[in-house]
Amino acid sequence: MLDSHAIAAAAAPAAAESQGAWLVGGAVRDGLLHRLSDDLDLVVAGDAEAFARTLAVALDGATSSFSERFSAWRIVCAGGHVDVAPLRGATIDDDLRGRDYTVNAIARPLGSESSALIDPCGGLADLRARRLAPCSPGALDDDPVRVVRLARLRYELDLTPVAGLEQAATAAAGGLATVSVERVEHELSVLLGLAVAGVAVRCLADLGALEVVLPELAACRGVTQNPFHHLDVFEHTLEALSFLPQVVAALGGPRYLAAPAATGLTDAGPLAPLAWAVLLHDVGKPAARQVDDEGRVTFFYHDRIGEQLARDVCRRFHMSRPFAQFVAELVRQHLRLGFLVREMPLSRRALVEYRHAVEPFAFEAIALSLADRMATRGDRTPPQSMARHFRVARDVFGDTPAAPLPESPHA
Repeated sequence: MLDSHAIAAAAAPAAAESQGAWLVGGAVRDGLLHRLSDDLDLVVAGDAEAFARTLAVALDGATSSFSERFSAWRIVCAGGHVDVAPLRGATIDDDLRGRDYTVNAIARPLGSESSALIDPCGGLADLRARRLAPCSPGALDDDPVRVVRLARLRYELDLTPVAGLEQAATAAAGGLATVSVERVEHELSVLLGLAVAGVAVRCLADLGALEVVLPELAACRGVTQNPFHHLDVFEHTLEALSFLPQVVAALGGPRYLAAPAATGLTDAGPLAPLAWAVLLHDVGKPAARQVDDEGRVTFFYHDRIGEQLARDVCRRFHMSRPFAQFVAELVRQHLRLGFLVREMPLSRRALVEYRHAVEPFAFEAIALSLADRMATRGDRTPPQSMARHFRVARDVFGDTPAAPLPESPHA
């Protein structure tokens, strides 16, 4: 994590040479909430590139162009990254008024004796009142990606949308089809890195945004399952996603998760790569669903269909090939551990074959299987059934501890 005060001190010489420099956005908001940040945003009046290169030397970091749209520069340094962008508008007040939400439109001057917050949109009052309000009536129409951000901020920070905001988001959601897919993917990946990802994804569905950005998942709504499931495919997926942080903790904690970069995903939290796989693990079910002559619902080969759909999603979002392979393999293998549970006691050969099939992401494959199993019956899941699942998990992944049954997240 980055120390905003240390960054501000390091930026002071560059700030003194500029026409003005400010710490803005989430870092200011998080500081007011006593939260740590791993990325900071700076705005400068003048040459953003020169400012970024000077600051990079002070931070012993590497500089690169970050956003052609805003002529922004990124400094990657120990603990996170710092983004430097030129002032948008004639003044810092103009810049802040053009941002998304008031809680993100607060600035703190750098390199000046004044430490007073600049808050033209009333973000500080909204933060204290736990309100989520747009900076302007057309903020979401100006940038529909802010619809996805609404779902994240609402649940990440426990904010209540002001009257009319959700209606404005619903009206703007269709515009997500016209914006950069990379920006949408980034917002989704940040959202999926949160413990509250399940309820945030449901919020996207309720706003009409999910059918635009992830129609494969939206198609799972209302797809009923057999009596062994207590929810439809969509709600089952969200419950599995909500169980995921507890399952990871029960398996020994996030320290066992592969780093996002090792999976091919960048700028995301530790849980995000696995959460993507959980989100897409059953997207093959709508196409695979059949009802036999006796009324039994089946989903034969939904894992194979889902594997291809997961690759399609990653391709559409221009995600890396390694990450597409990571997600597709986890989707394809997500039933396999459950099959092994039914075969207990297991031979060493069966365990070795499974471990080989899911390497180097055995921990992620096990966590996905357990979250999926937990969400099959929810609170009605027999403890002895989960105990068997954990037993096989320990056989496959030796460091997995004996763990109690995770409690329902009530997604």
